[in-house]
Amino acid sequence: MARALKYFPYEPRPYQREVASFIRSALSRGYRSICVHAPTGFGKTPVILSVLTPLMLRGARVVWAVRTGSETDRPVEELRVIVEEFGLGLFGLSYRGKRDMCLLSRRMGLRDITHEEAAYLCRSLRGGCKYYEGLKSLELDELLERPLTYSDILGACAREGACPYYAQRALLRYAGMVSLSYNYVVDERVSWSVAKLFPYHRSVLVVDEAHNLQELSLNSDRVTEGTVARALSEAEEYSLRWLAEPLAEFQDRLYELRREMERGGVEEEVVDPLSLAGELAELVPLMHKWGDVVRRDRLEEGRAPRSSLHHLAEFLAACSELAGTRGVTFLASLEGGRLSLEVWDMRASEVLSRRWGRFACVIFCSGTLKPIEAFAEIVGVSSYASTAVPSLYGERNVRAVLLTDASTRGETLSGDMRERYVAAVGEFAESLDSNVAVFVSSYRVMEELIEAGLLRALARAGKVPLVERRDMRGDEARALLSKFKELSRGDSKGALVGVMGGRFAEGADFPGRELEGVFLVGVPFERPTARVREYVKYYQELYGAEKGYFYGYVLPALRRASQAIGRALRSLDDRAVIVCGDWRYANYLDLLPDYVARTLVRAESSELGGVILRAKRELGLGW
Repeated sequence: MARALKYFPYEPRPYQREVASFIRSALSRGYRSICVHAPTGFGKTPVILSVLTPLMLRGARVVWAVRTGSETDRPVEELRVIVEEFGLGLFGLSYRGKRDMCLLSRRMGLRDITHEEAAYLCRSLRGGCKYYEGLKSLELDELLERPLTYSDILGACAREGACPYYAQRALLRYAGMVSLSYNYVVDERVSWSVAKLFPYHRSVLVVDEAHNLQELSLNSDRVTEGTVARALSEAEEYSLRWLAEPLAEFQDRLYELRREMERGGVEEEVVDPLSLAGELAELVPLMHKWGDVVRRDRLEEGRAPRSSLHHLAEFLAACSELAGTRGVTFLASLEGGRLSLEVWDMRASEVLSRRWGRFACVIFCSGTLKPIEAFAEIVGVSSYASTAVPSLYGERNVRAVLLTDASTRGETLSGDMRERYVAAVGEFAESLDSNVAVFVSSYRVMEELIEAGLLRALARAGKVPLVERRDMRGDEARALLSKFKELSRGDSKGALVGVMGGRFAEGADFPGRELEGVFLVGVPFERPTARVREYVKYYQELYGAEKGYFYGYVLPALRRASQAIGRALRSLDDRAVIVCGDWRYANYLDLLPDYVARTLVRAESSELGGVILRAKRELGLGW
């Protein structure tokens, strides 16, 4: 067992040796798939890396896949600790796309371009790009001294006047590990770009936070009424009357569809985009051609190479290609008075099952992988070794409370239920002398509670409310998160209000006093919209009625709740009070972190203040 942690740079915590030994044994026995369920704060990254380091030293490769590009640095930082601690000659890097790595687009002031637009810019201007030319004088040897994060590569190349994107590609052949987003593994449109330089067939793939695989949008795309309006403007700008007329007809049909949905109070419905497009669907090749003309002209003017004609052509081409495919549906959605059309691909199991065989072995890990049998079936894994680590947290770390007289069940909350939630959240926030988070089942419920006085109740409790918005940009979210963490160190404390499944309820870490209370408002079951009905229907076709409903409806909701609960417990020193604010959680305790059931007390909302004060004393919070 000690050999499994030979390259572990920390003092081992409970179960880390056992998990390392399990993974090492499974690899030696030839398992092609390994599933590791381990709670938040366990230290999955250094444990798995410690096992894979001897393999990398013998020439094997590791692909570490994370949900988003912004998460790619973490595995590389851990590899760097191992390399420095043990004096190893291993190199690794975090890999990002052209949008993040293009110095030319930054110089041109094009900071909001998409990945596809960045690729177009690169193809068009690479021949005269001084940064691409600067690669010839870049000393790669100087970059190989230690594992490199995205910012390391970007900063070094900016100083040397070389292209960071192509520099990282040159560095790939020296790397024992590359950390990248899921897309470079599951999306064939981009995976080839890495696979041809970094041999996947000789690599161990680690899928971090693997529970997210179920909800990947594999071939999805969307357009809005605004997309069509801009495409029409482009056609008129270039005097394309033969194209402008069918675009205007398409626009009229979308307007009528929106009016019908508004009159019927329908937020989503299944549609046929090709029928709505009419004659336009036959003009896709010409739309592509003229869209490229628009992109070229925009770029020559120093603007983003953006064309709504091109985007609309891509969308309609995808609709045509995927029409009639089981597991793909087309939706019309209304949000904020704006209509959108979407291609939605739900085929996680069917598509992903074909990806895993490209690798020597795949290790799936997450704090919300259980039940592992369900996870494996959903992502297309039939034979695997698995282990589930019990929670490290107990009565010294956490108290859980189940509200027995509150629920978000139903289409809308009654006035009485709104008031009950607002009062309970206020009691909760006032009883704790630290940062708290209120994670709500949906934006709809959040908006109802804010209208009923939620933010005023938090302010009266002495908390500074910080609210997640539907349309929040990345920089706004980072600023809000930074402010929330900063409040934990001052006299005034913060109350983070977000949704389960949102950007703050998953992926964000709040160690120590940054977060000592989490209130879950409701169970995050999806409303029975057209999207949800199609999703459950598809899963029932795959797995049968009962299992399909569980896989497609129940399990995703409880995973979102579990992720939200885990934000407050990141190490053995953390302590927190968790309120499960919906009586329905009593039916799903086995799907929540095990410390919830072990420490659970039941209470009515009127008793909550006293229950929390008692939990606060027992945990020593604020003392």
